[in-house]
Amino acid sequence: MYLFNLRASALMRHAVMSLPLALWLPCTMAQTPAAPQQAHAPTPASTAPAILARGASGTSVSITDVLSELQRAPEPERQALLSKPDKVLQIVNNLLLRRVLAAQAEREGLGSDPIMAATLAIARERVLSDARLAQIDAQNNVSEAALDAYARNVYQVNTARFQRPAQTRASHILLGKGAPDSLQKAQALLAQLRAGASFAELARANSTDTGSAARGGDLGFFAAGKMVKPFEDAVNALAKPGDLSEPVESEFGYHIIRLDERRDKGRQPYEEVRAQLLTEARAAILNESRKQLAQSLEKDFVFEREAIEALGTPAAR
Repeated sequence: MYLFNLRASALMRHAVMSLPLALWLPCTMAQTPAAPQQAHAPTPASTAPAILARGASGTSVSITDVLSELQRAPEPERQALLSKPDKVLQIVNNLLLRRVLAAQAEREGLGSDPIMAATLAIARERVLSDARLAQIDAQNNVSEAALDAYARNVYQVNTARFQRPAQTRASHILLGKGAPDSLQKAQALLAQLRAGASFAELARANSTDTGSAARGGDLGFFAAGKMVKPFEDAVNALAKPGDLSEPVESEFGYHIIRLDERRDKGRQPYEEVRAQLLTEARAAILNESRKQLAQSLEKDFVFEREAIEALGTPAAR
């Protein structure tokens, strides 16, 4: 397989938009003739998309334009962007600016340049081919049973991949060094914990480590060497789940640490990695389907070797 890229101007590179697909058909040097432009019937006024902005020479941007621009974003991100007027305004502004510049380029005759015309045709074909691949992927629905069988096979064959080192899970409450009474406050919180106060509630209310505080102080599992040495030494000194450390000073402040769990090194259970493997399985199966599709289409390809080799000479360009 070979990849032949046409180099467009910076303006045209910004104009090119492709659909967000995780898998791609293998690229070839076969050149597809540009698809003829189709005439579209006027859209009835009652069903015309709402106009969001207007510019010079009759240019405008509609809701459809914005939705098209956002096709590259995953659905959750798309909805989040649409709910923020300032973000939408920026997208509309960029689209309108691009459209006005494109109109100027047309008036200047840039669209009649052969390389530019080919670039526009290839951009259109890229969008359409990606849409066709997405349609094929949607039709090629793989059963959960097939995905699970594939994932389990990967899990069984790749034993080394799923080995993990010994790990510790702990929670902490951090009091930063910014306040002069951080140590005294840490000692007071420790007294409350030993009297039966909720670790999670005190972490949410007091810890300056905002990330873990939102999880009630939970730091998750970590292997040796992942924490700063004073913290790690204190965790290693705790004997059993639920044990609390004295306030431990590190470069970040004073920590009150609770040991939550220890687990020995060994193989991750299948259920722990199943979601990741199912995603990989789905991608691998679709990729194989695309490969077979490419091979079936490539049977009819005819390459003009002499013309290809002649591209290396200035006279041929």
